[in-house]
Amino acid sequence: MRILFFILGLSLAVLPYRAGAQTRAELEKKRERLRREINRINADLKRTRSEEKNLLQTYELTRRKIALRQKLIDNLQKEIRILDRRIARKKDTVRMLEDEIARLRENYAQAVRRMYKFGSREKVLYFVLSSESFRQAWRRMRYVKEYGDFVKKKARELQKKEAALKEALKRLETEKMEKNNMLTVLSDEQRRLRAEKGRLEKMLADLKKQKRKYLARIRAMQREARRVDRLIQKRIEEEIARSNRGKGGGFALTPEGKQLASRFSANKGKLPWPVKRGYVSRRFGRRPHPVYKNIMVYNSGIYINVPDDEPVRAVFDGQVMGVQIIPGGNQTLLIRHGNYITVYGNLKEVYVKKGQKVHTGQVVGKVAKDPANGNISVLKFRIYQNRQKLDPELWLARK
Repeated sequence: MRILFFILGLSLAVLPYRAGAQTRAELEKKRERLRREINRINADLKRTRSEEKNLLQTYELTRRKIALRQKLIDNLQKEIRILDRRIARKKDTVRMLEDEIARLRENYAQAVRRMYKFGSREKVLYFVLSSESFRQAWRRMRYVKEYGDFVKKKARELQKKEAALKEALKRLETEKMEKNNMLTVLSDEQRRLRAEKGRLEKMLADLKKQKRKYLARIRAMQREARRVDRLIQKRIEEEIARSNRGKGGGFALTPEGKQLASRFSANKGKLPWPVKRGYVSRRFGRRPHPVYKNIMVYNSGIYINVPDDEPVRAVFDGQVMGVQIIPGGNQTLLIRHGNYITVYGNLKEVYVKKGQKVHTGQVVGKVAKDPANGNISVLKFRIYQNRQKLDPELWLARK
């Protein structure tokens, strides 16, 4: 019965360990993703910190890094809690093995003491030969052999359990060391977070002192964004009018165009990202400014900060609708997918031309630096359905 309880306890210890290991693997993957994003922000900060005019951009980047750092800390704390549970389970396993070994040792000692009652070979031989009949002698011989086998079996069982205990203690020590390392990492991240919050508060104070200057800059950037939106909207209107011969409404679709639009729509939330590396620095829609809360800023798409010269890829099969040259700016590529349009803004190079068919994942251009955003390379990505602006993050696959 005690063996049955031991096996049951060991099984219960192993099952959560496997489930915990899977969760831990997911957390480790998330931790690495957060670190990569923090490192990318650090690279952007190096380019913006050097110039006083980029203080607003530096503030926004630092604010985002703090949010990511907090997520990283939360992630580490979850990993530590999983390690605590695994350590507790391993301690339970060690205790069960120690109890089982103590019982086996006692049983083995008793068996050995009984064996010693026979003493030498001569005593064993006398025990057999003193039998009153051949049947009794046979039974005694069989008893001596089976008892000897029983003692050997107990010895092997004891050795096996002692080896299992040694391995369990080794694993327990490994888990404890891993937890200690994780606690050190957590402490370092918390220290960095405190330092970053201190820098953010100082920047916020400076920005509030120079509110008038920065508000003028924000309004100028919003005017420029609206200008670019109007140019893109005009291009879309022209294409819609051309497709339906000025009858109004949205795109007039061919059967092939309808099928393409249907496939695009079916991939909502699953479209590949237009760049392999990067993070969203500005989101879609109308939002209060992170510093000046009474000022609302609007983005018709998302901004994705990327490394310099990052290749841009088509997010779906389609046909190049055109390349818009923004006066005083860079190039904007429009790709049509039935009645959907994906827009790739702020490109320094475009590798496709109007009317060309493209496929999902095809490299179509290269991202340019954006002087208005601290000379950081930024892809300005938009999605339209006919004239309607859509939130790209709802259409792209979750990272």
